[in-house]
Amino acid sequence: MYRAMIGPGHSACPGSSSESTLMPAPLEITAASKSFRTPEGGTITALDDVSFGLDGAEFVTLLGPSGCGKTTLLRTISGFEALDHGTIRLEGQDVTDWPSHKRPVNTVFQSYALFTHMPVSRNVGYALEIAGADKATIRRRVGEMLELVGLAGLENRRISQLSGGQKQRVALARALAGRPKLLLLDEPLSALDKNLRQKMQHELKSLQRELGIGFIFVTHDQGEALTMSDRIAVLAHGRIQQLGTPQALYRRPANLFTADFLGDSNLIPLVVAEGRGILPDGQSFTLNGAPRAGTLMLRPEDLTRTRRGEAGLTFKGVVAARYYSGKDFQIELDCPGTGRLLAVLRDDGAVPDTGAELTLHSATDALHVIEEVQP
Repeated sequence: MYRAMIGPGHSACPGSSSESTLMPAPLEITAASKSFRTPEGGTITALDDVSFGLDGAEFVTLLGPSGCGKTTLLRTISGFEALDHGTIRLEGQDVTDWPSHKRPVNTVFQSYALFTHMPVSRNVGYALEIAGADKATIRRRVGEMLELVGLAGLENRRISQLSGGQKQRVALARALAGRPKLLLLDEPLSALDKNLRQKMQHELKSLQRELGIGFIFVTHDQGEALTMSDRIAVLAHGRIQQLGTPQALYRRPANLFTADFLGDSNLIPLVVAEGRGILPDGQSFTLNGAPRAGTLMLRPEDLTRTRRGEAGLTFKGVVAARYYSGKDFQIELDCPGTGRLLAVLRDDGAVPDTGAELTLHSATDALHVIEEVQP
């Protein structure tokens, strides 16, 4: 269990005068661009005019597929990569041209990058040693950090004697020992097994709240992003596709990429006529606004066997496949005119088997239209 710690610049007294003072945003990135030369002589654009920032001490996740630019964005914040264009400000200061060791940020890497020839205590205190801190300060700070991450008493352990979860905690303790104003995490949970990974997700979020500093977390795991984040930035092709709360991105994605990448979704093309969206099977519903064309998004869990009210849509079809996930069934339903739909149904003993007919309903408030047409 982590304990709360108040670091420099963090008031322990809510409502104090320092909290009423308008402070600069922890991070502001404006029009950031970065390209790399390929071995063949071409160019890859990793970041394309990205503007992004933290509103305060929040947990923000950079989410996207491999090659979307999320790790490059993290490395430009840390100073490990230089921008071609754009600016980076930390607490109001322009640090765009600052070297990495002068920026008040630290990074937890995917590989942890621990020194295997050093015990835990020296790993945690190494940056303080390099900075010239005295032995008493290093000893005190190492003890505080190990207690913070639940490793008190393991100061003399070798890295090779630690579990994966313990190594991850040592990397966290080392990154926090210098009291950074911003912590960057580059897929630090990817090497952990499922159960430990889920446990560490909750512990990381708890730690961020207790420390009261901003965390920027990189992952390609959608469930991880939804679980941990105050806000999520979905990236593709070097651009931020959408930035918002997990709920906003999941329920109201702004474009087809976000809808398709974040969770499972049914995407059904629409024809728009006289303020109504018309599905391929002839069903229609009233649109808020009047896009010229669009795509209806339905999440699988919004398709139910029970109709809620008179309004909404109905889909009749044949169960093409079903998969048991422990408490639910994933159903693939072949519907004439509409195509194959994915639904998630509670295992209540009444879920039909493959080949059976099934009717599903969707309430009007579950319908979300994206003003974009699938290619």
